[in-house]
Amino acid sequence: MTTLFFRSLRIWVAFGLITFSSIAQQRHSILETVNKHQQIYPSSCIPSSIEMILKYNRKLSDNYFGLQNSWRNKNDGTFGNFNGKTINGIKFKQQFQNQRNANFPFNALYKTISDELASGRKVIISLVSGQNLWHMWVIDSKSESGDFIAYSRDFNNAYPMVISDVKKRVQAMQGTDIITYRLL
Repeated sequence: MTTLFFRSLRIWVAFGLITFSSIAQQRHSILETVNKHQQIYPSSCIPSSIEMILKYNRKLSDNYFGLQNSWRNKNDGTFGNFNGKTINGIKFKQQFQNQRNANFPFNALYKTISDELASGRKVIISLVSGQNLWHMWVIDSKSESGDFIAYSRDFNNAYPMVISDVKKRVQAMQGTDIITYRLL
C-alpha cells in the first residue's frame, strides 16, 4: 500500500499536478494564526507581528496581546526593540538595517528570506504603507512567480491582509529590514 502511494505521488509530481513547494506551503501557512490575531492599536504593528510569530509557533495563546499592550501607540519604535530578545523560547534578530538606496543588498535579502522559508520559519518585513508610514508583514511563502507572499493585520481591519508582490515593494523602497528568529 505504501509503495503504491509513493508511486502515485511520483506520477503526480512528474506531470506537474503537485509540487513539493505546494505541499510545504499547505503545512506551513500562517493564515490560521493571522485570522485569529488582531492589531489592537494603530501603531502596534511591530509587536503585533512578533505576537503572530509567537502564536504561530504555539508559544502564546491566541488571546494574548501583552506585547501590544506594553507598546500601545509607540511611534518611535523599530525592529531594534526586539533585536536579540528571547521571548518564550524564540530569539529574534533584526537584519538588513543598511541604508536604503540603489546599493542595498537586494539579492542577499531575498536569499536570507528564501533560506528562512526553506527552514520552515517565517520572516517579518517592514514595508511602506503611505507617506512616512510603515507596516509590518509576516512572509509565509513564495509565489509561483518567485516573489514572496506575506500576511498582516491592521488596526480596525476585520480581515487579514495579503500581498504577493513583496520584492516589487522592496525594490521601490530601495531596501528594508527584516526580523528572523530561532527556536531555542
